[in-house]
Amino acid sequence: MGSRQPEWRDGDDWAEEARAHMEHGRLREAEQALREALTRDPERPEWHFHLGRLLEHADRNDEAREAYLRCHELDPDAPEPLLAAAGVTAENGDREASLRLVERAVALDRTRDESHAQRIQLLSELDRFEDAQSAFYEAQEFVESPVNALMSMANALVRHGQMPRAEWCLREVLRLDPSEIDARKMLAKALMHRGDHAKALHNFLQALREDPTDTSALLGCASALARLDRHAEALEKLNRVIELEPANVHAHRLLGGLEAAAGRLERAAAQFELVLKLDPSHPERIIDLADLQLRRGRVAEARAAIRTLLAELPEEALDPAASDDDRLSPIDHARAATVACATESWPEAQRLLEPLAVLRPDQPDVWRGLARARYEQGDIDGGIAASERALAIDPRCAISHHNLTLAALRLGALGTAWQRVNRGLRANRADEGLRRLRVRIALARVRAMLRRLTPAGWRTAGAP
Repeated sequence: MGSRQPEWRDGDDWAEEARAHMEHGRLREAEQALREALTRDPERPEWHFHLGRLLEHADRNDEAREAYLRCHELDPDAPEPLLAAAGVTAENGDREASLRLVERAVALDRTRDESHAQRIQLLSELDRFEDAQSAFYEAQEFVESPVNALMSMANALVRHGQMPRAEWCLREVLRLDPSEIDARKMLAKALMHRGDHAKALHNFLQALREDPTDTSALLGCASALARLDRHAEALEKLNRVIELEPANVHAHRLLGGLEAAAGRLERAAAQFELVLKLDPSHPERIIDLADLQLRRGRVAEARAAIRTLLAELPEEALDPAASDDDRLSPIDHARAATVACATESWPEAQRLLEPLAVLRPDQPDVWRGLARARYEQGDIDGGIAASERALAIDPRCAISHHNLTLAALRLGALGTAWQRVNRGLRANRADEGLRRLRVRIALARVRAMLRRLTPAGWRTAGAP
């Protein structure tokens, strides 16, 4: 035979070649080799599974899902391909379909922690919190050491603001597996949330001992140290983060906050401006800069920043009915409103304060600010309504009594103004502003009475 025949290779040879390519990061060649292997032996479920992993890594989620489901067809008792298919399905945005796949995986093996954890996570993301809790109780019943289910439940509890229960879950994770660093950092954040900064710092430092280059732990340490007024140590941690990740937005933002707290406003401004360049998509970056410009006395720049903020915010960012993920946080929302009021940007202040009043209906400052914004724009009735809401919460509020009295004067209702100023003085006897206002109203009432008298009403001693 004069010509050499090509060497025959079976599926296992091609699968071994695919493994070698994968180890060296040659994903395209690995995919080609796996497909060659499957051409020779299409009934090998593990090859379909590895092909799914390759496709998922290449962001070809639909093809990856098909590979995982084909693996499940060939190995119907294994939950892993169902969980993998559920993962790429959720990543494509179809959480309902993902949940159905996870439910099938749970039914195959109720002792598998990962299946329960994925189920809890999906139920929480679908806002089915009670079902997520039921799924967690099921995991506790069937799984000997439900570390992943506890982590998923902790995340769900944090999402729903139930921090004490989240802390319990995280402590259980650490009891079962003290090396679980993500749980330790998450517990530290929960401790920060309730103001226990010393214990939070202790947990962040423990995480750092495991990995001194963990930037999230370094940032947590910096935040806790700043709250404990240990600013020099906080700066040291932040500089270490910037050394590891020069473009770390969170580090530069925290550094700007520390510089501002120390009164180094120019350096703080430089940090906040850098943050805005690195990540212009987050509205709190603009609020930081607006707040700082106000502190620097640059009112025009602060006002311009607030207008930029409102021009760039999506509609749902100020919608009280939107999810926490889509909505501006109440703290940043309040900060933006404060800057708007301080710069007398009344249309912007009203736009910020009206949804904030829905989110924080028990905060008199919000209603006082909203009243002022409405009064300044000529909406007297709207201002009165907001001032009355503020008084319902704080009956001694001199500012609201004062503004209600002025509103009555603006409407020409002297009798109502007299009643309101006296109501205010009963609540605040020593308030000089209300006392002066009562004198002004008393004089206005006398003048009004004199104007009502006609010439025929006057008499002299010599009249016949």
